[in-house]
Amino acid sequence: MHIEKNFFENVFNTVLDVDGKTKDNPKSREDLKEFCRRPELHVVDGKYPKAIYTLKEESKKLLCEWVKNLKFPDGYVSNMGRCVDMKKHKLFGMKSHDCHVFMQRLVPIAFRELLPKKMWEALTEMSLFFRDVTATVICEEDMVRLQQEIPEILCKLERVFPPSLFDSMEHLPVHLAYEAMLVGPVQY
Repeated sequence: MHIEKNFFENVFNTVLDVDGKTKDNPKSREDLKEFCRRPELHVVDGKYPKAIYTLKEESKKLLCEWVKNLKFPDGYVSNMGRCVDMKKHKLFGMKSHDCHVFMQRLVPIAFRELLPKKMWEALTEMSLFFRDVTATVICEEDMVRLQQEIPEILCKLERVFPPSLFDSMEHLPVHLAYEAMLVGPVQY
């Protein structure tokens, strides 16, 4: 599911503050000043303060080491250890299925101790949303519940992350529960 991969990469690269891939950049900070009330992220003496949604260097190192040392059963996912750049503290070359597994299974574990509670809760809710939407057996009641929950989950994420993170791809999950009701389970 490319929506999930794109969502995961945008959030992950922003949290890790990856050069050239983060959605937190000078233009984004100017948008924050103009459109949002987040004075803690405005320019101070020509420098941008560290945002709460980005990890510190030691946290990035911990996360990358954790991912590098993960072991999975054969055939479950590719070797994620090869996708870790320990020098730049980033992930690269992850396939769609790797992002799928990371988003649904590892995000709640990986960020629990590293991010503030309100951010971790919002990302965990998004993770559970993707897990429920891509389940092999779906119930109409669950899809109706997910359809009602997803706007609230996205709103929680919008309160924390910069507006530049939310392009059209980040708003597509709003439609996934309805489409799963119409078409049935996702064929992965």
